[in-house]
Amino acid sequence: MRAAVTREAGIIQMEEVPEPETSPNQVKVKITYAGLCGTDPENLEQRFGLFPPEVYKQPRILGHEASGTIAEIGSNIEKGKFSIGQRVAMNFRGSCGACYYCQNGMEHYCLQGSGATGCFAEYAVYPESAIYPLTDDIPLDIAALLEPVSVAVHGIDRAGVKTGGSVAICGGGPIGLLCLEMAIRAGAAKTLLSEPIAEKRALAKKLGADIVVDPFNENLEEVGKKFTDGRGFNTVIDASGSVAAAKQCINLADNCGTILWAAVYGKDVEIGVSPFLMYAKELTITSTYVSPYSFPRALAMLPRLELKSLITDVVSLKDIQKAFELHKSGKSIKILIKP
Repeated sequence: MRAAVTREAGIIQMEEVPEPETSPNQVKVKITYAGLCGTDPENLEQRFGLFPPEVYKQPRILGHEASGTIAEIGSNIEKGKFSIGQRVAMNFRGSCGACYYCQNGMEHYCLQGSGATGCFAEYAVYPESAIYPLTDDIPLDIAALLEPVSVAVHGIDRAGVKTGGSVAICGGGPIGLLCLEMAIRAGAAKTLLSEPIAEKRALAKKLGADIVVDPFNENLEEVGKKFTDGRGFNTVIDASGSVAAAKQCINLADNCGTILWAAVYGKDVEIGVSPFLMYAKELTITSTYVSPYSFPRALAMLPRLELKSLITDVVSLKDIQKAFELHKSGKSIKILIKP
């Protein structure tokens, strides 16, 4: 099969590689669309903090957001549960259900689960529990956004958005915009999104943001305070990955506010927080890591969100280098790769 393989930092190229084998508890999927995540460039450049250096010594096929059709079903999987040719979207990991973390509500820290092969390829294999059949009203390009939508579902859970509350979001990339849509549907009455790129601000307004701010040319804190009658926001989410924005979120929060850091930051980055301010304002700072127990709800939300507008580019697998260049430009939102 054709796959985009990386063998050294910053280099990704097409190769002919063997199709991944399907174990008895796995499903092989013919990939129709694969999404480019913000962590993919970090992986390509060998700077993603979760991976130890030895990971980068092996050739790798990247990609973890995808949709497609079932090509092969493992022999241990219940007959009739899936069918060849069935349209599906996928998680990139499956939990065991038996370890300490799975049995204590933390499946995303599963000690024994199995992962999928990379989806920047014609085929990928997935654990049985990572396969989500699609209804007829969900096209495959939209289905490829299931994983990022699940991240937004989990993020809104962690942020504790309340009906009638106010929400500020820093960052108008896919996760920031998905959090905006999800916050509105969770009942947020006032929403602000901060984003330096004009096209992303315009899309945020289209998706329902009450106010959009250019943080490079406007005083975000002043605008936010004026919008909330001088109080600040009940919930503030950073989805930009900017350390400066993550810190500014603290100042945007109202008394008893919740700050969610919903991006990936450099492994060695530190953000100074005033313990007195935490005491005086009774703030909560929390974070989010992937999306445990969120995929079924994310799947249910796919037909109810405006997702087509987020897909700005569809790039052939053979031109995958172009996809990474588009991402680096900062103007694209969600880039799909089509094998």
